[in-house]
Amino acid sequence: MSFRRRGDVISGRGPVPSNPMLNRVPGARPGSVMPARGVVPNRIIKADTGDRRIPAATEVAAVPSGDFSKNKGFKHPGVKPSSVLSNISCISTGTKDIDTILVHGGLPTNTSLLIEEDGSTDFSGVLIKKFVAEGIVQNRRTGKLINHCIVIGMDSTFGNELPDVYAGNRKERKKKLVKEQEGKLSVSNINAGNELKIAWRYRKDIADATSNMNTAIRELDESKYPEYNHQFDLTTSIRPSPDSSEITYIPLDNYKNVLDSVKRTVERELKNGDKMIRIAVPYMLNPMIYGCDDLIDFDSVAAFIFNLRRIINSHEGRLSMVASMSSELYEDTVLLSKLEELLFDGIIRLVPFPHELNVLMEKVYKTQREKIKQGYVDIYRVPIVSSMGLMEKRLKEYSFKNSKTNFHVEQWSIPVEEEEVDDKSTDF
Repeated sequence: MSFRRRGDVISGRGPVPSNPMLNRVPGARPGSVMPARGVVPNRIIKADTGDRRIPAATEVAAVPSGDFSKNKGFKHPGVKPSSVLSNISCISTGTKDIDTILVHGGLPTNTSLLIEEDGSTDFSGVLIKKFVAEGIVQNRRTGKLINHCIVIGMDSTFGNELPDVYAGNRKERKKKLVKEQEGKLSVSNINAGNELKIAWRYRKDIADATSNMNTAIRELDESKYPEYNHQFDLTTSIRPSPDSSEITYIPLDNYKNVLDSVKRTVERELKNGDKMIRIAVPYMLNPMIYGCDDLIDFDSVAAFIFNLRRIINSHEGRLSMVASMSSELYEDTVLLSKLEELLFDGIIRLVPFPHELNVLMEKVYKTQREKIKQGYVDIYRVPIVSSMGLMEKRLKEYSFKNSKTNFHVEQWSIPVEEEEVDDKSTDF
C-alpha cells in the first residue's frame, strides 16, 4: 500500500497545466496565441501583380445574427424569421422564388447578396429593381416610411423605372372585388354575401382539399406576413415616383465619399423610427458607370465592399445589401474570385441558355410555351448557411423564366425531343 501527502495531485487528475502548443496557430512563431473563435487573421492574396492584403475579417461580423431577442421592440411588416434558423430575421428580395432558393425564405438582415450574370442580358437588373421596389411598395401600402433605400451609382432615372405591384388579370380582380364586398355588411348585400359564401364553399375544386403541406404552410405564412413580399408587373411603374424620403441616390466619384454618404444616410434614417435600410448596388464595376481607373482597382474594390459590410453590421437587424454585376466582364480574374470567396455572404449567377438549347426548347415546347425557360440559376453561396460549413452550392439544378409579371425559378429538366415514327417504313 502506498501513501501520498495531502495536496499532492495524482497523475491524470486535477487541473492540467497550460500547454502553449495547444494554442498555437500552425506556422506561427512560438508564443503566438490562436485568435478567438470566429476571428480570422489577415489574409494575403497572391495575384499576378503581387501580394494583395485584404482587411482583417474581424472588421466584419463573421456570422450576422439578426437575433429577435435583442430587437423585441422592433416590429416591421417586411421582416419575418428565417425558415431554417428562427433567431435570424429576413427581408424579401422582391422575388418570391429567389427568396425560396436562398433557403431562409428571404435575405437575412445584415447580409449581402451578389447577383452575377453571364452574357449581355439584363435579368439581374430586373431583380435588383424588384428588391428596391419591394421597400417602396411596403411604404405605400402601410402608409408609413418603414423602409429607406440607398442606391449607389445611379440617379433618379432608376427610381422612375421601378415596377409597381401586379394588379392581376380580369378574373383575379373580379375575385378580389367579390371578397371585398363580402366583408361589407349592409341591408342590401348581407343576403348576397351569404349566398356567395355558400356557393364558394361548394364550388371548391377537389384539388384544394388534397393540397400538400408546403402549400398550407406558404398560405399561412402569407396571411401572417401579408406585406412581406409582392408580385410586380414590369410593364408598370410606381407612381408617384419615389422621392428623397424613400430613396437616396449616391453618385460615384470616389469610394471614400460614397462610404461617408452611406454612413450619414444610415445614421439619419435610423435615428428616428423603426426602419429597414435596403442598399442596392446595380451594375457594379460596369465600365460604363465605374470607368476603367481607380474604381475597378482590386485593392479599392476590396476595401470598399469590406467597409460597406462594416456599416451593414453596425446596426443589427436593420440593413441588407444586394449588388448585381456582369460576371462575364471579370471572368477568370482575381477580383471576381475574391468577391465570391470573401466579400459577399450570398452569391447566385444567372446563365442564359446557349442558342442551340433555345432552339431545342422552341421545337419541343411549341404547343406549351409556358415551359420554355431562359437560363440557369446557379447558387454558389447561401447567406449564413454556407458560412456554417453546409454545402449549398447548386449548379445547373435550377432554371428561370422572366415574364412581365413574374421571375419564375424551378428545378431544371432537360427537354426530350420525341422521334417521329414513319408508319410507312415500319415493318411488323
